[in-house]
Amino acid sequence: MDAEFVFNVRKFMPAVSFIIPSYNSHLTIEKTISSIFHQRSQEHIAEVIVVDSSDDDKTPEVLKKFDHHKLKIISLGQKTSPSGGRNIGAASATGSLLCFIDSDVFLADDWLSNVLDAFNNGCRVGCGSVSVPDFQQKSALALAQLYLQFNESLAVGETRKVKMVPACNMFVERSLFQKAGCFPDLRASEDVMLCLKIGETDQIWFVPSAKCYHIFREDLKSYFSNQIVLGKYIIIYRRMVYGKWYYKGFWPVLLLPGFLIIKSARIKLRIMKAGGEHFMKFFFSSHLFAAGLWYWAVGFVQGCFQKDKGQ
Repeated sequence: MDAEFVFNVRKFMPAVSFIIPSYNSHLTIEKTISSIFHQRSQEHIAEVIVVDSSDDDKTPEVLKKFDHHKLKIISLGQKTSPSGGRNIGAASATGSLLCFIDSDVFLADDWLSNVLDAFNNGCRVGCGSVSVPDFQQKSALALAQLYLQFNESLAVGETRKVKMVPACNMFVERSLFQKAGCFPDLRASEDVMLCLKIGETDQIWFVPSAKCYHIFREDLKSYFSNQIVLGKYIIIYRRMVYGKWYYKGFWPVLLLPGFLIIKSARIKLRIMKAGGEHFMKFFFSSHLFAAGLWYWAVGFVQGCFQKDKGQ
């Protein structure tokens, strides 16, 4: 009976298309692609699509290292946003399950196995957990980025329902993705807006056992500039989606101290629930976390006065 059940589960496993948006990712994308081709569930991978809009000479050279019949490279003539790259890749994908992996992320070798288990238990869209790789574990800067950006995606707990997930290691049934209209054309918060659209009809899941490792920025300038972008688009998407008075005009600037208090309190509560190890690492990186939050606030203020059209 058990053998028959296993056979039936395997029979209905979906074909999987991995999609990687890339821009000047020569330092990290080799680990990304290698981790996919080292997944235990190789037989379910239909293709790995890299949508590359790099304007350097190094990334194409890295991509040439891979000689694999399942690897498909789409080279674009101009720089494209991550959301645009994902949509282009999805349009040419053949698999019924789309897995979007960022070019600065690599997967644990059982990531796909855990995602497929979740999918066969009814999880049509979701993501795995995000961790710092071993070679950045002692970097306060990397840890600050983990806790500031991915505090809701730590590798703790059981599979559970959530409202939104990050696109850095997202899986979604192809028909559901198409029904939602794909990723919106935004520089950031595009994953949030896609999840909000899908969440109108379907449940979104977080699968912590499907672990990915994010290679974080290693210089302060790029860390701060990225936080400005993230802060900017958080208010833009909220104004676009919710349209509440406190997201418009000068009101969100006046309310920013309150927003920061609430945001900080929620993050610290999540980290405390994650356990003592995470709390100690957060304490170790707290000075850079606070600095990043300041630049996030700068971006938030910029977003308050930016027009929604043509961001």
